[in-house]
Amino acid sequence: MNKQIKKSRCGFVVIKLRINDKSYHMMRENSRWKDINFIGGHERMRDRDNLETTARRELLEEVPSLRGFHEIELVSLTDEVSYGPIYSQSAETQVEYILNFFLVKFGSSPERVLKSAGPRTHNILVSERELLFPQTYRVSELVGFLNEISTKGLGMIPYSWPDDIGSTLQQSNLLHSGQLELWQ
Repeated sequence: MNKQIKKSRCGFVVIKLRINDKSYHMMRENSRWKDINFIGGHERMRDRDNLETTARRELLEEVPSLRGFHEIELVSLTDEVSYGPIYSQSAETQVEYILNFFLVKFGSSPERVLKSAGPRTHNILVSERELLFPQTYRVSELVGFLNEISTKGLGMIPYSWPDDIGSTLQQSNLLHSGQLELWQ
């Protein structure tokens, strides 16, 4: 008997910031899967077959401090790409994922948003080096996938904001041992 492979569409955002002259990515900790991944998730009916809409909805759900920040642009980093099929524990079957990755571009400094985060977040800033050579975190395979399909890898993805925001974050005591916890 041939079992049909389930298809799932997902939109993800990349937020890349320069902190003390190093590249960091805002990632989402998933306590269920015990890993970190890009912010984003599965398409819903209300997204109307638009993965940019999915990515924006997920961004605002997972980083609520951005809801009042209207100077955000999503720039496509990839076309819709296929990943898998791979076995999904949650679906308990083989799933082929159709993915689209978007870069978040801030029209003004994101410092206010980062400083207004709350104490129960699952969002953290992780160094690009840790994403590529994990030692502290279990990193989602989607990070390596984006690194492979991006021209010259994660290192060549532009910053979401051009200025280094390290001094501001240090002054606010949000930067701790190489990671920034972003409070919801």
